[in-house]
Amino acid sequence: MRKRLSILFVFAGIAFMMYSTSCTKCDDEAVALTIKNAIIKGDALANLDLSNDTNQNGGFEIQLEKVPNGIKIFARINSMDLDPNPSNMIDYQDITYETSVDNGKFEVTVQAGQGNVPVTILADDFEYNQKINDSTWEWKVFSLQNQNLTVINNQVKYNNLQFNTN
Repeated sequence: MRKRLSILFVFAGIAFMMYSTSCTKCDDEAVALTIKNAIIKGDALANLDLSNDTNQNGGFEIQLEKVPNGIKIFARINSMDLDPNPSNMIDYQDITYETSVDNGKFEVTVQAGQGNVPVTILADDFEYNQKINDSTWEWKVFSLQNQNLTVINNQVKYNNLQFNTN
């Protein structure tokens, strides 16, 4: 009789563990179903040629040029913003996505939830021999000031980046 009760308790314990594990799995799947992607894209521009900063009437007007190919663009989100039920018990980490400028354009895909997910856009600095006039060039460092925006799942967000000299 004792042996049968012991076996019964063992099976009951196993059944309880399977039940509690399966509920966690269902919860994880529900969270995974709400996390989708958003796309952030746009032009990456800088004033690389000061000699062309005039309009057709001869007035001053800044003309921006395409940033060189290969400049790294980063999109950073905090994983807490993807959790529909964030917990103070979890040490959420930043997630960083990376892309490169190609022909003056960039596009990066990030994870996004059903609500607004804050994203910080950053970029590597780059050096460029800026044209001052027809006979003068000067090496300058161009930087992007961090840009903050929000995305939601299935969204395509257009955001142009303008690099400036330090």
